Amino acid sequence: MKARLFVLILITAVALYLIFSMAAAGEANSGREAERVKEVIDKALVQCYALEGSYPPGVDHLANYGVIIDRDRYFYDYDIFATNIKPSVVVVMK
Repeated sequence: MKARLFVLILITAVALYLIFSMAAAGEANSGREAERVKEVIDKALVQCYALEGSYPPGVDHLANYGVIIDRDRYFYDYDIFATNIKPSVVVVMK
């Protein structure tokens, strides 16, 4: 009887450990995913400047360069000072 209880507690502990480990790994990937989105936006900014001679007025203009702006998953902070100076872009997962 004690052996069964010990096995049950051990299995429960291992299952809880796996669940919490997977949740932590998912959160770590979320941060990396936002970084990758920012990298794609940065590349599209450079491409836009090369082709049009100025940086876009807003992040939505980057759809012309294949960037999918997903406002349901991310917050975008796009701060442009002048059309010939690369804008500051911050992407944060919601």
